[in-house]
Amino acid sequence: MIETKRIFNRLLAGALLMSVLLSNRSLTNTVLPGSAVSRAEEDRMEQMEQRKTLPVQSNEIANWPQGPAIGAQSAILMEMNTHTILYAKNIHEKSYPASTTKILTCLLAMQNCTLDETITFSHDAIYDVPSDGSRLGGVDTGDTMPMEQALYCILVQSANEVASAVGEHVAEKLGKEKSTEAFAELMNEKVAALGGVDSHFTNCNGLFDENHYTSAYDLALIGCEFFGNEQLCKMSSTSSYHFRLKPDDEEDVWIASKNQLYKGKPYEYQYLLGSKTGYVSQSRQTLVSAAEKNGMKLVCVVLMDETPYQFEDTITLFQYGFENFQRVSIKDNETKYNIDTMDFFDTENDLFGDSTPLISIENDTYVILPNTAEFSDAASTLTYAEQSPDTNVIASINYTYSDVPVGSCNLVFYKSSIPAFRFSSSEPAYEIVPDAFEGEMLTSSELSAEPQEEMNVIYIDIRKIIIGIVIVAAVIVFVLFIISIINNYSFSPRGQSSKRRRSRRRESRAARREARRRAKWRNTSRRMFFRRKSSRG
Repeated sequence: MIETKRIFNRLLAGALLMSVLLSNRSLTNTVLPGSAVSRAEEDRMEQMEQRKTLPVQSNEIANWPQGPAIGAQSAILMEMNTHTILYAKNIHEKSYPASTTKILTCLLAMQNCTLDETITFSHDAIYDVPSDGSRLGGVDTGDTMPMEQALYCILVQSANEVASAVGEHVAEKLGKEKSTEAFAELMNEKVAALGGVDSHFTNCNGLFDENHYTSAYDLALIGCEFFGNEQLCKMSSTSSYHFRLKPDDEEDVWIASKNQLYKGKPYEYQYLLGSKTGYVSQSRQTLVSAAEKNGMKLVCVVLMDETPYQFEDTITLFQYGFENFQRVSIKDNETKYNIDTMDFFDTENDLFGDSTPLISIENDTYVILPNTAEFSDAASTLTYAEQSPDTNVIASINYTYSDVPVGSCNLVFYKSSIPAFRFSSSEPAYEIVPDAFEGEMLTSSELSAEPQEEMNVIYIDIRKIIIGIVIVAAVIVFVLFIISIINNYSFSPRGQSSKRRRSRRRESRAARREARRRAKWRNTSRRMFFRRKSSRG
């Protein structure tokens, strides 16, 4: 009995010990992860503070506005049209772009497809993306969706499987294999064509891959073209969107963006044109945005930042750009190149009809300069273009300020209205006519439905023709003047004798005229005398 009781007590003690151990394990599971998360957050904040101390390369430029210290590993602020770099911090450092990749996916789709095209979801597009990632959901293999809805899903919801489906569709349309790998080749070709030098893309959506990387500089170039499209700006500034996922669905699907720069969000930015967020643990927070103020459009990229500082840093950089830089018109300020002398025959009532200068600076071109600088502070270089019938560009002028490229313009040959020239009935007439773009010249053969085997555009220098006519007329007048002098004056004895004879003849003619006049007057007076006398008698 005693032995049984001892055994029972041991079992009870073992049970109590086990319960204590289990309770300690449970306590450990609930407390330690929270501590680890808190410690990881502190580490990230420390790393962000360290990144603020990294050098900003644009701050090393002479007479350049000093840019702010931000927590992003790399960042850039670029003017959209001139590609002038206003702020540069590690802009060529390779980084993982995360979902900012999707702006390139949507750009290629917009440039190669119409919004009413239909994409079809393949098995790979749906199931090759992680189920716990950003995705639309609710689509099955073979389901379809209009391209417009798909682009909204990518830019608002950041839907990974939709991005893959769009990439496959574009690749197939351009004659390649219907796969994300084929589309990635198109992405790399596009970045290279834009001038990118630091990128290699392997997928459509930005999911982590060691071989999927880019730089702030390359992403800014992509952003300049992306945000240059009005429709893409509209989509990438939409905070929420709803649509019918399938035709027979009774309710709409609502999607919303996590971007905090949009209207009504905590970091609302009133000048925003559009924006796209990105995140994977390896890249941290990434953000590509564009804004416009007073006609100046800027693209901002921040890579490897922390929440919510990617929004704060973006706004800080936009404010830095808008407050410290200005647009300066080239056409209104350029005096070094005497373009105005080409306006000799440019009048409202032109002898040859409506005409403009034969050579002129392109309209709406400008340079980006610090507010403290003037146009004359920029250095310029002239580069002549290769002559080609396909272009009317004669040369280009490139401007720099403190060795930083700040803009450029083209010198173009342009004539808005030149009459057609027909030389024979067997030769076609060619006419230079204005096209939709200023300075571009087309021949009348291009306007005809019948193909022409050969085209000869003839350039007529009207100024030289007029000057030639004036010179010829002046020579003729001078010759006539000399002949008149020769006819009226002579210095030889014979000439003097002839002159005296001509003088005597003139005097003789004048005397005869006077005698006739007096005889006529006497006859008239005599007749009047006799009439008065007869009337008295």
